[in-house]
Amino acid sequence: MDIRKEQDAFRKARPSRLGRGIERLTNPFGKALASVVPNALVQAVVKGIDAAAGTPALARMRHDPADIAAAREAAEKVERLAKTVNGATGAAAGFGGAISAGLDIPASIAIALRNIRDTGRAFGYAGLGEAEKLFRLQILELAALDDPDLRAERIAGIEAAIADDGSLRPVTGDAATPMVDAAVERISRAMALATFRRRIGMVVPLAGSAVGLMVNRSFQSDVSKAARFAFQERRLRAGG
Repeated sequence: MDIRKEQDAFRKARPSRLGRGIERLTNPFGKALASVVPNALVQAVVKGIDAAAGTPALARMRHDPADIAAAREAAEKVERLAKTVNGATGAAAGFGGAISAGLDIPASIAIALRNIRDTGRAFGYAGLGEAEKLFRLQILELAALDDPDLRAERIAGIEAAIADDGSLRPVTGDAATPMVDAAVERISRAMALATFRRRIGMVVPLAGSAVGLMVNRSFQSDVSKAARFAFQERRLRAGG
């Protein structure tokens, strides 16, 4: 597929059907659950996981990042790995019911941030600095949005953050705060979904396992698509 056509298709695409269904499912109680989770605690988790994502890439990469086709192929390997690993954690969490489901949320976010960071590496971006951290959070939020208008707004924000040479425009420390808050809201919704999954798992373990596997794989697919769009746009502007 032509990369520029793929970029345009992503801009016009709707969120995944599963993602829209999850949003409708969790909307009635997501905010209520979020209200009992201290924001400072969730922010600390997000920041800690993002820092841990700085470890070496899981997928071996030997391609030329300037070759956008080769970079995209490497990014697809990252996606397959993320979906496999997170699908397994979701299946285990659903099968384990209330005992293990609570561990799945931080695991899913950790894998998502590793997915984003390794996708960036596939396109030649090491991901160091405050601007890169903010960029990853923008991608993470975009992957979880279901509202078309908000999605278009966040895509525009990602594109605006990219300079003409593919680097990121400088940001101040304060600029990252709204994005961290937005990520906290998305995590709170994920916690609401985990509560629903635990209820299934406690009654019908195999059903809970299937739900966990399907939801986590779909989530990582959405993360990968958003990450590829963002980093491909940077590579295109850099002359890739």
